[in-house]
Amino acid sequence: MAYASGGLIAATDYNGLAQTTVAGNIAYVWGTGSAEWGYGQTTTQIASVSASSLVTATQWAGLVYTVNQTLGHQYAAGARLASGSNIGITAGATITYFANVASAVSNVATNHRNWGSQGSTVTGANFTASQSYADSTTFKTFTTSRTVTFASGGDAARYFFNAGGRLQLVITATNNNATSRSGDYVTLFQTNLGGAIVGAQTDTARTGSSGTLNSSNSSAGYFSLSTTPTTYANLTSSSATYTYTVDWLRLDVSTNGPQGSNRDQGSTITFTLATAQPAQTNSNFNDAVNVTVTTRVDIILPETTFLANTWGVIGIT
Repeated sequence: MAYASGGLIAATDYNGLAQTTVAGNIAYVWGTGSAEWGYGQTTTQIASVSASSLVTATQWAGLVYTVNQTLGHQYAAGARLASGSNIGITAGATITYFANVASAVSNVATNHRNWGSQGSTVTGANFTASQSYADSTTFKTFTTSRTVTFASGGDAARYFFNAGGRLQLVITATNNNATSRSGDYVTLFQTNLGGAIVGAQTDTARTGSSGTLNSSNSSAGYFSLSTTPTTYANLTSSSATYTYTVDWLRLDVSTNGPQGSNRDQGSTITFTLATAQPAQTNSNFNDAVNVTVTTRVDIILPETTFLANTWGVIGIT
């Protein structure tokens, strides 16, 4: 019979809510899951029950508790069905009926991308690179990159992003020779681009503003990335000095590709900045460039009030 007040809890009812192999059930959201499903949490407390077995108070308590923890993560503590680690369910006692347990399981499945809060932000170390070249009539380019590595692999990256984790690239720049062209590149780096934020499904393609934005991509989250770089933003200068408006800056983001069997998109995420100074023939504007570009990646962690840390160590190089 279906789960109802005053009735028995059948193994099929329990398994239909708890089993790990179906996207609409609690363990698929709470446990390993696949792709954008799964927080990587332990599911031993909601293991399937064989058809010939009774559902014990411990097993039912485990299911309701896991639903509560998932609701707490996706919304807040007030969204939970009940409080306490065992939900007041003890061996030998009548199991409390929760009229909305089935709808709660459906709700957390539908809203598996939700998170009610995030954890702390770990400020990354600053890395510097020098964009420097003298007056020249030849085409000049510059690149620098930062790579974020999930030491525990592709599933760890999935858990991080699925649970609400974010990576934020922050860019600043310094004009070292006081030329107008160096100043123009400083504006491109830290004012027009500024940085970017990578989430699970949608991103902030740039945190800066102005400049001439030729293209941007705010929908290429972690699960849309691959070994082929995705251009988050492509900018050219909006300098009043006409000859600098051909100078451009691009931010690409890529991964090392799937690492496991659960449809991750990679255990590393690489941010690459590239600029170009096209050749100039007008000596009045052929300024030398000497800019120090400083980049860092801040890690916005998932909350750990309701979740255990399943994403592990995150390194930045």
